[in-house]
Amino acid sequence: MALAKPALRAKPLSMKAALIPLEDAQNLLASMLAPVAPRSRALAQAVGHVAAETICAERPLPRSNIALRDGYGLIASEIAGASSYSPVPLSLMPVAVQAGDALPSDCDCVVDESGVDVSGPFAQALVESFPGENIRRVGEDFAAGAVLVEKGEILRKTHMLALAAAGVQSLLVAAPRVAVEGKGPLADFLVRALERESVEIGPDAQLKIILGSVSPDEIIARGLALEPGRDIALARQQGVPAIVIPPLAVDVVAALHALILPALDHLCQRALRPAQSLPLAAKISSHVGLSELVLLVAREGHFHPLAIGDAPLQFFLQATHVALVGAASEGHAAGDLFSAFSLEGVAP
Repeated sequence: MALAKPALRAKPLSMKAALIPLEDAQNLLASMLAPVAPRSRALAQAVGHVAAETICAERPLPRSNIALRDGYGLIASEIAGASSYSPVPLSLMPVAVQAGDALPSDCDCVVDESGVDVSGPFAQALVESFPGENIRRVGEDFAAGAVLVEKGEILRKTHMLALAAAGVQSLLVAAPRVAVEGKGPLADFLVRALERESVEIGPDAQLKIILGSVSPDEIIARGLALEPGRDIALARQQGVPAIVIPPLAVDVVAALHALILPALDHLCQRALRPAQSLPLAAKISSHVGLSELVLLVAREGHFHPLAIGDAPLQFFLQATHVALVGAASEGHAAGDLFSAFSLEGVAP
């Protein structure tokens, strides 16, 4: 898709009333939210959740030397110089092993089946080897006490491999509950975005997201120094903290990145989200006193700014990354290293 002409400047700043700094709004929302109580999840159901505990290896992994391929476990020093032209007799008939099998304590290598002749009255090595060949030594995967997963980390499938190897069958995770009040494509988008965050959608919520014409019981704060998103409000609905969002796609995306995801991070006690850093291909100019959403496309090793602040939806379709420029910033020069979050799976 060809890039539309960048809209690198938001609409002129006009503040008829004092606006609430985004950081103040984030802190206010966090003060309304108590971190979720950890829940136990079976290992297979934990992927995508935030770990609510740090888990360390209780013992070295692997616990004994193991074979990395099928063959015979041997002692390398006993078969030095062996070849098909000069076989080396073995004192004992070797035991065949398969990949993953624990090796006898005196074995320090594994030789392919074709490298040992067991057809005669005694076995012969037809190839030489060296200590450590085709084996995983005790503790090479993890030493005793090594951290397998940190509290606050998102549990990935690779974490499951390490935890399963350590014999962990379940662990504590932080799984917040969120309710989305509203209907239509924007509500569906928010539900899908939240589900990708391993959020439970439904009643008994710790946070509510209100879209469109639904009126909350109590408005706590309105008028954010955020562009787009000035009309986003913080509220309470039936005693539950809520984020009230106008039914505009740009406001939904702004609310997601400026308020909803930080709120989820607070609820889960999540570690920092990974961001990508690339040099800017063009400068970014921003309004002091206003936090602004920046849409970018990553191309040829640079971030190319598409739009800042309020922008037509076409730029969201082209963007690959998003960032928030803080209210204290006057912008960033071309060539500056700039950090942004991937929009994959998040853009409307």
